[in-house]
Amino acid sequence: MYNIFLSIAIILVVTNIGGTLSKKIKMPQVLGALVAGVIIGPSCFNIVKYNNDLKLLSDLGVVLLMFIAGIETDLEELKKAGLSSLLIAAGGVIVPLIFGTLTAYAFFNNFYENLFIGVILTATSVTISVQTLNEIGKLNTKAGINILGAAVIDDVIGLLIVSFVLSIAQSAKSGGNVGSSLLLVSIKVLLFCIGALLLILFMPKFIDKFTTKKGKHQNLIIYSLALVLIFAFAAESLGIAAITGAYVFGLILSPVTHNDYISKELKSISENFLSPIFFASVGLVTNFRSVNSSILVLTIVMLIVAVLGKIIGCGLVAKLYGMKTKESVQIGVGMISRGEVAIITTSLGLQSGIISDKLSIPTLIVVVMTTLITPVFLKIAFSEKTPKFNNDTKLVE
Repeated sequence: MYNIFLSIAIILVVTNIGGTLSKKIKMPQVLGALVAGVIIGPSCFNIVKYNNDLKLLSDLGVVLLMFIAGIETDLEELKKAGLSSLLIAAGGVIVPLIFGTLTAYAFFNNFYENLFIGVILTATSVTISVQTLNEIGKLNTKAGINILGAAVIDDVIGLLIVSFVLSIAQSAKSGGNVGSSLLLVSIKVLLFCIGALLLILFMPKFIDKFTTKKGKHQNLIIYSLALVLIFAFAAESLGIAAITGAYVFGLILSPVTHNDYISKELKSISENFLSPIFFASVGLVTNFRSVNSSILVLTIVMLIVAVLGKIIGCGLVAKLYGMKTKESVQIGVGMISRGEVAIITTSLGLQSGIISDKLSIPTLIVVVMTTLITPVFLKIAFSEKTPKFNNDTKLVE
C-alpha cells in the first residue's frame, strides 16, 4: 500500500520539472506533465505503475480541473460572444465529429469506437491561441474575439456530446435496446441542460448571500469542494459525465462574490497535486513500445482531421456568416489546438471500455502536435495588418 506514496512523490517531482521546462520554451505546462508521465511509464523507464489508487486521484483531478474551467468562464463575455461565435463553435464541433467518425472506419469496425474518435477530435484548447494572439497583439481583433467566444462554447457543446455518447455506448454495451436508450438519454440530457440553465440563472443569488456573509472564509472552500463532488455525483447518476456536472457548478459559482478566492484556493490543490497526477496518468497508460505501422497511420490521419476539421468547420461558418476570407482562416487556425478536454475525453473513453488502449498514443500525439503548430500557423495567418476594434464594436460588421 505504501508504494503509492513513493509513486505520487515521483509523479509530483517529474511533472513539475517537465512543466517548468515546457514553460521555458513558451509551451503549456500540461505538455511537460504529459511527457513526464510517458518517461516514468512503460514507454521508457517504467518506474511508476498505474493502479486503482492513482486512478481515483486522477478522477478527482479531472473533476476539479473541469470545475476550475467553469468558474473561470466569464458568463458576461459568453453572452456577448453572440451568434457568430455560437455558429463557429457548432461548425468546429460538427465537422471534426463527422470527419473523425468516417475516417475511423478505415481502422475500426465498431460504430461507438469510431464515433468516440470523432468526439475526441471536437475538443478545442484556447489557452495556446490566447497566449499567441496576446504576444502578437491580435487578441482584440474581430477574429481574436470570435476565437475566444467560440472556444468556450465549443467546450460546453463538447461536454454535452461526450456525456451523450458515453451514455448511449454504455447502454448498448449492456445489451439494452438502442432506440429506447437513445430516447432515454436524449430526455436525460435535455432535462440536465434545462436544470443546469435554471441553476446557472438563479442559484448564484442564493450563494451570494452566503459568500457575502461569510467573507473569504475557509468554509467557502470546504463547501465548494463538497458541492463540486455532489454535482459530479448527480451528473454521473443521471448518466451524464461527472466532469459535466463539475463544469456546470463552476459556471454557477463564476459570477458570485469571492469566486476569485474559491478559484485560487481550489486551483492550488488542483495544479499542485491532483492535475499533475491526472496528466502523468495519461502517460502511464500510454505505451509507445506498442507502436506499429497501423498506429502511426492512424496518428497521421487523426492529426490531419484534427487540423482540417477546425479550419474547415470554423472557417467555413465564419465565411458564410459574412467575414472576410482572411478572418475566416484566422479563426479556423485559432481553433486547431487541442488540450485538456481531448485528453479527458480519451481517458473517459478508455475507462468505459468504448475505445481501446492503443488510441491513447494517437490522441497524445495529436494534442502535442496541434499545440506546437497552432502558434506557428496563427503568426502566419496574422502576418499582415489586421484592424482592431474596441469593446463597443460588434463581432461581425
